[in-house]
Amino acid sequence: MKKKMLSMLLALTVTASLVGCATTGGTETAAPAADAPAETEAAASEAPADEAAPAAEGDTIKIGVSAPITGGLALYGESAVNSVTMAVDEINANGGVLGKQLEVAEFVDDKADSTEAVNAYNRLVSDGVVAVIGTYTSSCSIPMAERAQEEGMLLLSPCATNAKLTQIGPNIFRACFIDPVQGPMMAKFAKEEIGATKAAIIFAKDDDYSNGLHESLTEAWSGYGLDVVYDGSCSIKDVDYSAQVSQVVASGADVLFYPCMLDTVPILVQQAREAGFEGAIVGGDAWDCSDTSGKEEYFNNTYYTNHYAPEDPAEAVQNYVAAYKEAYGADTLTAAGACYYDSVKMVAQAIEAAGSAETSAVIDAMTGMTYEGVTGSFTLDENGDPKKPITFVEFQDGAPVWKSNVMPE
Repeated sequence: MKKKMLSMLLALTVTASLVGCATTGGTETAAPAADAPAETEAAASEAPADEAAPAAEGDTIKIGVSAPITGGLALYGESAVNSVTMAVDEINANGGVLGKQLEVAEFVDDKADSTEAVNAYNRLVSDGVVAVIGTYTSSCSIPMAERAQEEGMLLLSPCATNAKLTQIGPNIFRACFIDPVQGPMMAKFAKEEIGATKAAIIFAKDDDYSNGLHESLTEAWSGYGLDVVYDGSCSIKDVDYSAQVSQVVASGADVLFYPCMLDTVPILVQQAREAGFEGAIVGGDAWDCSDTSGKEEYFNNTYYTNHYAPEDPAEAVQNYVAAYKEAYGADTLTAAGACYYDSVKMVAQAIEAAGSAETSAVIDAMTGMTYEGVTGSFTLDENGDPKKPITFVEFQDGAPVWKSNVMPE
């Protein structure tokens, strides 16, 4: 109810808000991610938000999508573009939304950079969309959400797990679980499934996602009987972890948590093993699709949480996986893509429920919605967060293998 009431107030004030900036340059299309343009310079715009965003024009309803299409997380961005395209095509093949075709106004590359993410948001709003879907990282989604809250735009993040995101405003939602849930589940898994008793952690101090998981893990450890023997930090650009891993080995830890992004995971795992650490290494959902090639033996006894696993026999999962592989192959099949796919379906469901493509009406319809999709069945709580299962994955000979789906307590 709290979010519902706030969204009504938001709808009354949205006409006074201003659209921030609109980038110059040509319109991007839903081309393969590797070819997507990366124009990001923003110019000021003084058009009121309600005048600048006619979401339904003619026979189409427009949504905007932001993803890290280039850079270290480009694999997730490519998967996002593919999955959104697939979801939109499926919706339109079944009659569209409110009798209109759903259209992606643009896929804008945020490069996993917070400044670029705000520019991407501004550009999408200037395109006249009913909702913005984006983005992958918490560090980029949070500043986007701050702009969306000011302007009354519906923002749905597919993958940002930091709890602060949806606390920004009643028009901010997410399709994934949150760190205060993910962290305790990681600690419980380490204790009950691995049998760990002494825990170490290395987290990226300059990343909102990593900080959020660090906070939730450290709060949960004692409740599961884990002694904290080392708590160390790094930065997102580090490539040398020798100082940290040597201290992990010296601490006597039997589990090492590394809640950081996939591009650094192979480096950390290899250096930890070469330093003599033989215990389990556990990561969060950002480990998905980590490159283990040439390092397969180092990844034995490593695990991570995720939003889904393609091996899950659930019908919704297998239908998505089969359709994705047929259209795009298996190389870019990621959990990020599955979350973006569900996000499109969530927006379409909310538009249908609202009976309108007006953003304020769609916000009301999404508030408290129940959804069944690839990454689980859930109801959004008063903050706009879903309570949904967490998937656990184990690396075996370098390949990720689905272990289980666990509903948080």
